[in-house]
Amino acid sequence: MANRSSDDPKWCETKKIVDKRDKRTCQFERCLSAKEFYQVVSGSPKTLDRAHILAASAHPEHLYNIKNVITLRRFIHQRMDEFRSPLNGQPIELNEHFWWWLRILQRKYIEYDVTKDYELLLMQEIK
Repeated sequence: MANRSSDDPKWCETKKIVDKRDKRTCQFERCLSAKEFYQVVSGSPKTLDRAHILAASAHPEHLYNIKNVITLRRFIHQRMDEFRSPLNGQPIELNEHFWWWLRILQRKYIEYDVTKDYELLLMQEIK
């Protein structure tokens, strides 16, 4: 896997592009309904990360793909990495995990449909 240290010029350039696109703000909030927004925002830590939607370890080919990197609050990033609901921290199924990533990536509310393959939809968005 490629190095993502501060010495990696390609990663530095990727972060710069993502920062400009996302305006250094958490993109998670943009996919929430009003009710969901108030569940999460109240008292939430503000530390920001640049998160890989498809894990860099599993998909090194998307390490520098700006479609695969998005700005999130650290606690949201951690919950997503741990397959927990970004709203309440409860464990979620794999399809729901991909549904959340698709919502975040598209920056809009999407009603969950158990019959849809959200991993496939997400992969289509990122490639």
